[in-house]
Amino acid sequence: MNLKKIFNDEAGVSPIVATLVLVVVAIAGAAAVGTIMGSFSSDVADGASVGDATSAASTELLIAGSSTVQPVSELLAEAYMEDHQGIKVTVQGGGSGAGVSSVAMGISDIGAASRAVKDKELAKYPDIQTHQIGGSAVVIIANNDLKGDLGTYNITMTDLVDLYVNGSTTVNTVTVNPIQRAEASGTEDTFVDFIGSDIDAAVEGAVGNAGVLAAVQDDLTGIAFVDYGFADDASDVFVMGIDDEDGHSFASADITADAIMDEFNADNDYYIHDLTRPLNYLTNGEPTAMQQAFITFAQSPGATEHFTAVGYFALNEIA
Repeated sequence: MNLKKIFNDEAGVSPIVATLVLVVVAIAGAAAVGTIMGSFSSDVADGASVGDATSAASTELLIAGSSTVQPVSELLAEAYMEDHQGIKVTVQGGGSGAGVSSVAMGISDIGAASRAVKDKELAKYPDIQTHQIGGSAVVIIANNDLKGDLGTYNITMTDLVDLYVNGSTTVNTVTVNPIQRAEASGTEDTFVDFIGSDIDAAVEGAVGNAGVLAAVQDDLTGIAFVDYGFADDASDVFVMGIDDEDGHSFASADITADAIMDEFNADNDYYIHDLTRPLNYLTNGEPTAMQQAFITFAQSPGATEHFTAVGYFALNEIA
């Protein structure tokens, strides 16, 4: 898969993190880690101090991984730093796979994943611990230009397999351009598990949920899968209705935040259960006191407003 790197230095990076980047990328050559360490585009703190590196390391947290978790992590980091002066929390993306790799290799303090840790990852990194902070869901979106033809059409499992596996470019006789994720991600893993097949590498890809959304917004025939939090209230796109293989039908208007949250709580066909997923933080072994404090804050009822702001669901809403 063709991974893309985004370089955007919006804020300073501490010497310790920079050194680790060079060492890991040069020696390990891990694509996921390379992606994650190459994209410091979401540093939510002001410029980092480069004075006392030892002191900085003890008062900084680096959260890295899932682009789905990234928006809420940024809000949580801002709120946490307001109440904890002297602590710097940096947030960056890279995908769920990179979240697992980076925390396991000691590059990030907290990994972020919009899925469960896979068995093969646990076999490689047995000390990984999962801390669920919330939940969300994957939806199918299309460019608004398709709304006249597909707005009342529920896309089916057969349609999705034809588009993403079999090379089709039509849905209900309408020409469309399917778009996938260009990098490993929890969003894509959830979608692939749902359709039961890997995506054809020839399908156009875009980086992150935000990149996929932008690609559909710019393409009058675009259709894709993204997290609900990115699709909700987004301009120039609409959420398509969807039918699953079990005979459940969900019209576009029925796919709402309340319906998804009810599905988490009841598992009673309010939405397609296989398209819902957890939002997780990861640590390499038992979290340190500083890591645990931030995770506890993210899991607390007081953090609910930050999940709501980006279209996600806090732990207390779905547990």
